[in-house]
Amino acid sequence: MVDHMEDFVSGDNCLYLGIDAGMFKTSVCTSDGKKFSERTVIAFLQKDSENAEENLLFGKQALELTDGKTKEPLNDGLKSEADIHAFKEFLISFLSKHDVDLNKEKTYAIIGIPSNADREYKKNLLKLSREIFSGAMLVDELFCMAYEKALLKQSMIVDIGFNKADICVINSNVPQNVDCLSIPCAGKDIDREIVKLIIERWPDSKVTEELAREWKEKYGHLCFGQDMCVVDVPLENGTIQESIAEEIQIACEFVITDIVSGITRVLSDVDLDTRESLRNNIHIFGGTGNLSNVGIFIENELKELGGGKVFLDLDAVFGISEGALELARNMPLEFWGQLVAEKQDKELIV
Repeated sequence: MVDHMEDFVSGDNCLYLGIDAGMFKTSVCTSDGKKFSERTVIAFLQKDSENAEENLLFGKQALELTDGKTKEPLNDGLKSEADIHAFKEFLISFLSKHDVDLNKEKTYAIIGIPSNADREYKKNLLKLSREIFSGAMLVDELFCMAYEKALLKQSMIVDIGFNKADICVINSNVPQNVDCLSIPCAGKDIDREIVKLIIERWPDSKVTEELAREWKEKYGHLCFGQDMCVVDVPLENGTIQESIAEEIQIACEFVITDIVSGITRVLSDVDLDTRESLRNNIHIFGGTGNLSNVGIFIENELKELGGGKVFLDLDAVFGISEGALELARNMPLEFWGQLVAEKQDKELIV
């Protein structure tokens, strides 16, 4: 890992950015103090003017669109030219909305990417980033998180996102594929299970996954029932106001139990000395990591393995982008200059 803070030379004409390009949300932190986040979704409108910006909506505005199609460009791994173009337009518009000056002489960005991102995704993301910034580099997103929180020695980070959960061992270096386990269950599966359970209870229910997601984000919990999970359940002919505490708890435990199995699998693959350190240094983050009592539930499940200590100290919204910004700022200017001059395809810090 490059760690030459003493060699860092600041320049007034440099702008550093840390970017968390997530399938669900994109978050940005900049060296001039800006922090902002938005849903990674975009919509192109009918061309009724020559101004391209007037024909494009992104984030919340795109989601509120009722007469047009939205696109989530990162969901399919940037495999098509349409997705590449859409995400480039999203990123430019997103940064412009928050007054990020991309016309500065030097703009350097580090972008956090999933541990299991494939070669095509990295290549296309790096290419479009280099068309926006003076210099750009991709870094494992969980390493960015660990760097920001100084968790670089024998820690485990569990990212419970919307589409998947990533479990990664961090031990000084950028994690490799053998250090990480990706599980294809996460927030969306809780939403779907809530819908299933609600329909089992009320067969004429008209609940949607979007509504279930809102309920999960407000009332999601494990271990202990909550009496205040009272919602208006949409039915065929009106609504009914009832508590859905049991359905939400069952749905959350259904998914988190699988994630605990993944944690156990990763722990069982390391040597005994490392296992002892890792199981007492587990850090949960990601949007789905905000479920009430998630730490208590995981610790209880790990008792069969000798116990464990879970921390909920990571920022689910800006943790990755803040870590990426710190990395970008702590790189010597000479490094960025060489990167730009040689047009290197840098993917990892080693």
